[in-house]
Amino acid sequence: MKRRDFIKYTTMGGVGLWLGAKLPWLGDRPAHAATVASLNITITDTIKEMATFNALSAVVDPNPASVGENGTCYFWIYKVNAVLADNTVVDLPPDYPGPTLFAVQGDTINLTITNNLDENHSLVIPGMFNSGPIAPNGGVLNTSFTVGAPGTYLYHDSLNSPVNRVMGLHGALVVMPAAKSGAKWTPYSAAQVTPQVQLLFDELGSADHWPGLAWEEGNPDTLTLPFRQYVWLCSQASPTLFRDVGSENPGKDFNAAKFQDRFLNDAFSLNNFYLSTASDIPCYWMINGQSGHFAHNNAVVVPMARVGEPVLVRVLNGGLASHSMHLHANHFYLLSVKGVVQGAPVGAGENNASLLNPGPIWLDTMTLHGFGLPSDRYDMLIPYMRPPDIPNVRGIGRGGCPDAALPTLAGGTTYPPWEEFGVYMPGIDRKAKSSIDGTTEVPIGIRQSPLCYPMHDHSEASQGSQGGNYNCGLIAGVYFIGDQNVPLPAQRVRMVMPGGQTEVGPPLPPQTFPMDHDFAHMLFAPDPDALATGTARQVYGISSAMQKGLMPAGRDLEMHSQHDRPDFPPGFTEPDPQP
Repeated sequence: MKRRDFIKYTTMGGVGLWLGAKLPWLGDRPAHAATVASLNITITDTIKEMATFNALSAVVDPNPASVGENGTCYFWIYKVNAVLADNTVVDLPPDYPGPTLFAVQGDTINLTITNNLDENHSLVIPGMFNSGPIAPNGGVLNTSFTVGAPGTYLYHDSLNSPVNRVMGLHGALVVMPAAKSGAKWTPYSAAQVTPQVQLLFDELGSADHWPGLAWEEGNPDTLTLPFRQYVWLCSQASPTLFRDVGSENPGKDFNAAKFQDRFLNDAFSLNNFYLSTASDIPCYWMINGQSGHFAHNNAVVVPMARVGEPVLVRVLNGGLASHSMHLHANHFYLLSVKGVVQGAPVGAGENNASLLNPGPIWLDTMTLHGFGLPSDRYDMLIPYMRPPDIPNVRGIGRGGCPDAALPTLAGGTTYPPWEEFGVYMPGIDRKAKSSIDGTTEVPIGIRQSPLCYPMHDHSEASQGSQGGNYNCGLIAGVYFIGDQNVPLPAQRVRMVMPGGQTEVGPPLPPQTFPMDHDFAHMLFAPDPDALATGTARQVYGISSAMQKGLMPAGRDLEMHSQHDRPDFPPGFTEPDPQP
């Protein structure tokens, strides 16, 4: 199966690395704390453990013709480390896809690329950089390039297209502007932005229309960072086809037409449990290299913010399949499509009824084509208005919506939805045997907290993993953790451990909604060094999974998966349990 001694395994996906200048949007994130002086990229391979819906992920296929473990997949990858300005080396773990890179327009990036695979490979940033072919078996390119226009880019291997890219040689590059585009910051330069997009960002945070924060504004009291943004890099993988590419004809390119035909048109198999009988069509559909639980319970994938804290999401596709990305809870504003900021100069196109570049349209579903096709990448703004299924006395409202909430039949109010927060899924008394040792019974009832809405693909095939049930495939979400205009005091989280003992975690920042530890660990993970010294400093948006790898963290959490909710804050009464 292996061309080389591959690297095993992976981290969580979605890890970010800042290049070049340090600007306010860096925030208080340890991985982003220093300027990168040079970037070193190694083109190599890896075996990655994947999310599956069955218990066979660690079982070796009994068929001797099949090599490898079920639930794993072979990839080619960009392995990255960086040398910081103080000569500190940041060595990111091997993972698929490549890490998300952030840079600022005009910066110069010093780059060393080493190709450890056995045919020519490359690294291309369309319109900005092209390495050309890099010789196999240790070929090295030392170069530099100047970061181009702000936007969202896919860096990838363009050789033997689409084989090398789809096999894993791709990642996301986010370029930020070096200065404001107008009265307020937008994701674009003054030369790119349109009046319509600038107007939208100028209005964010204004009390008469979008109460809360502008995109560039943070809130230290709630650990809310400015310039809130996420990357959704979609892709697909076929373990059987990728295995064959990694083992067939070393030193020779895999036939691109055959690869594409098998990837898109192979017959569906009724037995995808074993590699020897699985189809070549993709069985893993991912965002940032993760799917199912590992994507929609991931603080680096899923936007988590309060009402009134608008969030930018950059969506792009490294694969061949098209998706129809549908967001619940809020419509979103479409800002840029394939690098073109939406809208037109005032007075231009007023007689054009074709809706070409009409401005930031308000949508709930947007087509994401395969790479190289129309709309293979786009930027969207989630306004984080109060979800319209939470009514108030006037119906529904925008932004922070300070109107009084409607009463409910149970004697509570529709907002905050205390009754929903008290629901456990499944019931609180349900237990299951842990998959770690097969015998320990673990409480599995999880309280519904805070408000979690899905983002899923309307293209049905992507919603399952290895033929599993929805939602095992390409899925993310949008989580509401509170409201800017309903502040509550800080809380501590009670954690009920499998043995019945109770532990009290560190205090959470002020929250509108009570937050259980199983949710809070994604958003407010304690900094390990700070905890070792007895302090309680929290790191916003970096979970324990980001510190030590998502899947190991998931296994650790399973042993204490039942976490009781924190007490309701003063002034609020817990509703009686439903009969």
